[in-house]
Amino acid sequence: MIKRLSPREKWMVLGGLGLVVLVLVWLVLLDPYMKALGNLDRRIAGHKRNLERIEQMQEEIGQLQKELAGINLRRKGAKPLFSQVESLTEQTGVRQQLLSIRPQPASVQGDYRQQLVEVRLEKLSLPQVVKLLHAVEYRSGGVQVKSLRIKPRFEDRSSLDVNMVLMSLEKP
Repeated sequence: MIKRLSPREKWMVLGGLGLVVLVLVWLVLLDPYMKALGNLDRRIAGHKRNLERIEQMQEEIGQLQKELAGINLRRKGAKPLFSQVESLTEQTGVRQQLLSIRPQPASVQGDYRQQLVEVRLEKLSLPQVVKLLHAVEYRSGGVQVKSLRIKPRFEDRSSLDVNMVLMSLEKP
């Protein structure tokens, strides 16, 4: 059948076959290969972003470990939580408004023991509450406010009753 075709027709058939072969090579080999390369490039970029996040987190963990080591050094010579809370109330001038300091049972979380103290104060002004919370946050060396409830008094709305639970972590 090909022998009956003219040379011009033979060239057209060969060109068509060549075109079909090129399309098949593209569809079967090159297109999947290019898609796979693009997919791998996207995965590499995603893994690079993950690696950068991991490196940032590693730096943060290192900083937190340094801070924790510093806190542990400060805590070694620190007083028990109960006496720390007493001295904080004296330093901030709210010792007279102190109703009770009640230690809670200690619990162990991982490598640390958590100490809790419930503190009840009455007839505080807002500046006194702020001063006490600031002292707990910045002067106490590892003591944190775990829970805080502030209610205005019924007879004098400018006075506040404060119930809070303070927490400290230490290595046993």
